Amino acid sequence: MKTYKLLLVSLGVLYFTSCEKELDRDLTDVSVSVATNENVRYEGNILTVKKGTPVEFLLHGDPDYVSFFSGELGHQYIYRDRKEYSAEDVETCELKFGVWTATGNANSCTNQLDILYLADEQEPGSENSTVFPGMSKTNFEADSVLVEKTTAWKTFIPRTKLPTSVLGSAANALNYSESVKKFIGKKLTLAIAFNKDGKKSSDFPPYSSGDPIPQSTFNFVGMRVETTWKNGRVTTAYASSFGFTPLNMKNKTVFKEQAEINMPKDREYGSVTTGVSGMWNLSSIANGSFAVTGAATGLDWKYTWLVSDYLNLLECPSPDSGVKVKDVSQELNSYTYTYNQVGTYTATFLMNNSNYAHAASKTCDLIINVTE
Repeated sequence: MKTYKLLLVSLGVLYFTSCEKELDRDLTDVSVSVATNENVRYEGNILTVKKGTPVEFLLHGDPDYVSFFSGELGHQYIYRDRKEYSAEDVETCELKFGVWTATGNANSCTNQLDILYLADEQEPGSENSTVFPGMSKTNFEADSVLVEKTTAWKTFIPRTKLPTSVLGSAANALNYSESVKKFIGKKLTLAIAFNKDGKKSSDFPPYSSGDPIPQSTFNFVGMRVETTWKNGRVTTAYASSFGFTPLNMKNKTVFKEQAEINMPKDREYGSVTTGVSGMWNLSSIANGSFAVTGAATGLDWKYTWLVSDYLNLLECPSPDSGVKVKDVSQELNSYTYTYNQVGTYTATFLMNNSNYAHAASKTCDLIINVTE
């Protein structure tokens, strides 16, 4: 019996030692090589591959997780955590968007929209520069004075270039593309004012029927900052990253057509998700689309602003990414990838072992020269 118990204890120690070793296993035995042939060959430490030829990477060892970064634009391991680019890397930087109008006529469209900006620019002949300090977003009275009275906004798109007729659909939108490269690092703020002059339908001739004209609705399409970098990559940051906040100037007035169920809880700075006169609908801003709805025939015309935070023109909206090759549930001995563009790339395999007791990580790099 004593011998039997001793055997059980020994087996138990062996079992737990084995488990502990398995939990703590490192990645020293993990590596990557390449299956060579007439189109895939080593020249020193560089792998030379003909364009369009599948490259078979051989995975040695047994890591729990494997990711692959091809080294092509957007898939470089060294940039996987990048949040910002450098100003020196910028080739072009443009703010792009479209605007189309609905309802009304030329009078209800013309001079009803202002697209403005302010940036940290030094005025000619002056040592001073002006910059928008930003709204508090908690003190409406102070913010409204700041936006409509104190700030010397500059024109970004002249009124004469904005819609002067009812365009009817996004297909007929007027499209704009303006360089903002000169504003990099200068605390650029955008502001959009709807009916800044405080016009009313009675300021214009009625329809031939005698009905007053309605206030036009303005729709923005695909607003984004599109940047081309010197390495050839193009990135897009949509308006959802601009920090746009409505400043609802008529928030203390209860209009009969503004159904309570459709109104935001925060009437001073809130937006809506459906068409409500005088309110900004930002529900589609993720793809750069948003709108401000005008007032229907016979209703009071509205007045409102939309103001951004500072635009970070060097922001990296999508850090470089790899592809998952293997997880802990898979057995995998090789991975095949094809390069279709001539160039030199650093391909990286990221290996990880991970469990509740231990984590280990290792990278395996290969320099790949892709030729015609």
